[in-house]
Amino acid sequence: MATTTASSFISSVILQPIIVAISSAVYSSLLSYEMVGNLDWRPIVICATSDVLVIAADHLKDQEVVIGSRGAAVIKRFTPLARIFLALNASLLVAALSLSPPKATLFTAIFTSPAFLWTTPLDVSRIGTMLKRLIGANYSQEVDKAHKPFIIKRVPGMKAFFSGTIRSCGVFLVVHSALQSSLTSTHNALPWTIAETLVWSMVNRTGHCIMSDVRDYDEDKEAGVPTIPVLLDSLLKTRMILTVVHAAILTAFRHNPFIVASSCFAIALVWILGKDTPKPYFRLSLHSQSIFIVTY
Repeated sequence: MATTTASSFISSVILQPIIVAISSAVYSSLLSYEMVGNLDWRPIVICATSDVLVIAADHLKDQEVVIGSRGAAVIKRFTPLARIFLALNASLLVAALSLSPPKATLFTAIFTSPAFLWTTPLDVSRIGTMLKRLIGANYSQEVDKAHKPFIIKRVPGMKAFFSGTIRSCGVFLVVHSALQSSLTSTHNALPWTIAETLVWSMVNRTGHCIMSDVRDYDEDKEAGVPTIPVLLDSLLKTRMILTVVHAAILTAFRHNPFIVASSCFAIALVWILGKDTPKPYFRLSLHSQSIFIVTY
């Protein structure tokens, strides 16, 4: 296992979450503009800080495995900084939610919970046992040692599904609920429509997630993680499917030059990026949507 350095720790726990949060902030900004004709700070802050908290907390948890190794001193020194960073984002999130309708808090909780539980072992058998106790039914005291807890990450294709759904529909519901008192606006943000934006975003975000799995193909295959490339057992098939799907979006929404340009860019990245490509280059895939929203 590689020794954790100060730069790698800060990159993992602080910089990477910020980079991902920028994409959510840009997308929620577009939705806000489409809905009410201006950029309302509340849903933008909610989406961005939620991303930071989920990703930073997950990466900080990953750093625990190197406690006791040569990188432990670095982690112990920078963990307080990471916690301050998390506390600051949590404060901003609470402030934005407190000034938004209750539905915004509900949808934020719903769409962030899968990320927090992504790698958490869930023993569903205990739920059944508790229910049997409540109704007074007989149940076995013996624990099946062969039973394995349920882990969301291990469900085939679930990573891509969750990423595409949460980063498109989830963000939309948060923005819509936060702006529900201002939705009387008749603003028309041509050439955009909300339905097209949602479909485009779902495909784009799902595609980026699958490209991340292309990057980690060898590791996921060895670890038995059922990502789309691993299930297809072929990077070529994965690339062909992604190309067809992006091309379908390009054709369906050809009246919108920004979606067309974004889809063409995404198709190019599908064939340029690979498992041997340095990880920083995959940020182009992450922002294959953001770049063209900002251009608009």
